[in-house]
Amino acid sequence: MKILALDLSFTNTGWALGAPGQTPINDSLHFAKRGSRNADHFAGFHHWLTLHLAEHDPDIVAIEGPLAPSFMRGHTTTDTARALMGLIAVAELATHEFGDVREHAVSTIRQFFLGTSKIKSRDAKQMTFDRCVQLGWKPKDKDAADALALWAYQVSLISPAEGIKLLPLFWRASA
Repeated sequence: MKILALDLSFTNTGWALGAPGQTPINDSLHFAKRGSRNADHFAGFHHWLTLHLAEHDPDIVAIEGPLAPSFMRGHTTTDTARALMGLIAVAELATHEFGDVREHAVSTIRQFFLGTSKIKSRDAKQMTFDRCVQLGWKPKDKDAADALALWAYQVSLISPAEGIKLLPLFWRASA
């Protein structure tokens, strides 16, 4: 069962792909130039995702769900919130006929992958990157590392025997 995990962002989207028990591949990319219209980003993402789905035929697409707008008050603009929601809508559209799309909260992913969700985003990103390296994965950057954490969480849901190996409790055993 192959999983494609997407950490959506307008600046740099991370992705990870693989089956439970395998070392996932990962990367990150931009869908349009900085300052481009939202539609350019949406079109670039849609084009990339439809090609990726056709090439890799994942069984599950996992996406990191957006934070509630009230949580981001004072930390983001309406335009940014609209853009991120648009990327999620494009993901839902591109995968509509494909099938199984699952959305997970960043706090749940961090709790699983890092053992806590009560840390600042900047610190969590570095810890996630470091944890990926500890697992022997080679994240391209912190966005790809976030996608790898999402991938690992999704693995734990569909293959608990593989997922348990990724828990912080077993860090020493997997290092």
